[in-house]
Amino acid sequence: MKSLVIASQKGGVGKTTVSLNLAYAFARAGYRTVLIDTDPQGAIGLSLSKSLTTRLGLADYVAGEATVDDALVPTKVDGFAIIPVGTVAPIETQSFGAAMADGSRLRGLLEALGPRFDLALVDTPCGFGGITAGALRACSHAVSPIQAEPISLRSVMQLLEMVKALGAEGEVAGVVGFLLSMLQTNDDASLQVARDVWEMFPRELLFDVSVPRDGVFLEATAAGVPVGLLRRPAPPVTHVFDLVASELARRMELDSARMVDGPQSLLD
Repeated sequence: MKSLVIASQKGGVGKTTVSLNLAYAFARAGYRTVLIDTDPQGAIGLSLSKSLTTRLGLADYVAGEATVDDALVPTKVDGFAIIPVGTVAPIETQSFGAAMADGSRLRGLLEALGPRFDLALVDTPCGFGGITAGALRACSHAVSPIQAEPISLRSVMQLLEMVKALGAEGEVAGVVGFLLSMLQTNDDASLQVARDVWEMFPRELLFDVSVPRDGVFLEATAAGVPVGLLRRPAPPVTHVFDLVASELARRMELDSARMVDGPQSLLD
């Protein structure tokens, strides 16, 4: 099983939006996918259903008070499950972060999930505190959203420095992409950030598509669903995540045995 952490030093860049909709895109593409919420505020649960915020989850598993099966919440999408963050009282946030910091607890969970899933996608809180550092230590790959605003470029360099520092210790997630998010094509400052990103990073670390600033995400959050399930036909922005998932599957060599290189015949 491959594991993908969504991480950023800066808050408000769309990590949870990317995590949820990318996980749904992978599941729709046929990959058995589990989405793990490591944010003590329960961002995934708040985006989907209040009932998830009261379920047993990751924190309960880490504390030894829940099994993997207790924490795993199946969805109506075949092969797609969620592990909410579970019960983390405000006073317990620091101790939860400390327990997650070395990556061993998350690594143990990923190993237990390995036979059941092709991909684990891990949503993290903002910053590079214990929780995110642990996720970077435990996961095989990392993607970072870059909000198309000037200050966001600084956080990108901080991520690369963090990965380099952790890499000196041993195994660490490899950065497989930076995804422009909240891009406003009618705003000169937003477009300039996009141009700066395209000039700053090699093409193999970027994606051909970006996530626009779109009110449909607020609609989806209000409805408690990924954007692809908001209505039929699905909003056009849904296909952004389909394209990113397809590219990431190639970069991570996800289930490479099923990949066919070159043209495929339509008729025979």
